Amino acid sequence: MTHNIIIIIIIIIIIILFTEMDRNFNSKEYKDNYTIYYYYIETFPLLLLGIYNTLIRLSHPSHTHYFDSYNFKSDAILKKNYTLIKNEALQLYQNKENSLINMIDLSESAFNKIDTEKNLWKVYVIKWYNKINKKAQITCPNTCRLIQQCGDIHAAMFSILEPGKYIPPHKGPSTACLRYHLGLSIPQDRNNCYIIVNNKKFYWKEGESLIFDDTYVHSVYNNTNEPRIILFIDILRPTNAVATFITNYMLSFSNINNFVKNVNDNVEKKQ
Repeated sequence: MTHNIIIIIIIIIIIILFTEMDRNFNSKEYKDNYTIYYYYIETFPLLLLGIYNTLIRLSHPSHTHYFDSYNFKSDAILKKNYTLIKNEALQLYQNKENSLINMIDLSESAFNKIDTEKNLWKVYVIKWYNKINKKAQITCPNTCRLIQQCGDIHAAMFSILEPGKYIPPHKGPSTACLRYHLGLSIPQDRNNCYIIVNNKKFYWKEGESLIFDDTYVHSVYNNTNEPRIILFIDILRPTNAVATFITNYMLSFSNINNFVKNVNDNVEKKQ
């Protein structure tokens, strides 16, 4: 009996250690957002994701905030067809009043802290984890076809930051996917349109990609008089076989599937 109690105590200590490592990861200036109440009670799935995130980071210590694109086969496909993707994005932007929705429309609970200025962050969802959007197949068929060729892409959308838009520091909840940006239409004043990841500044370039771990704190600035348009993707993180198995299992959790379904329902209603 005493032996079992000791084992249980050790397991609890490991769980707390792993979750605290995740809660405090890259968060020196972000701790107010990841309070104990928020992390352990208000958004309970973060507790489960925290264990997973720490396992991924410990098993892949070389993984940092920035990733080279040559590790991703999908990158070559998308960059090769960048012009096709850009043309469809620009057509949607020209008809933005009827086709684009606000980022917060995907999920108010998930994005209300980072999309606070109405109509300055517009998106057009192509795929959200388990399916290609039906309207997107009509409005941007070439982009949909290319996304379907890329088995490691879980989510894809056109992301438009209007002039003057600022996205405050935030970080994603899961290490399962990485954030992939393909520059489509970038302001001429490139030096005033950028993203800061882990205190390092990156600039977009048309036809070029940027891949980063969005569980690092990041913020975005468009201090120009032109919109910034990119292809915004969640792409599967390259890991070993064991971590990949855990990732696939984690993505099957009902809480995650419910979130995916709710976002897809919102897209169908509003986009």
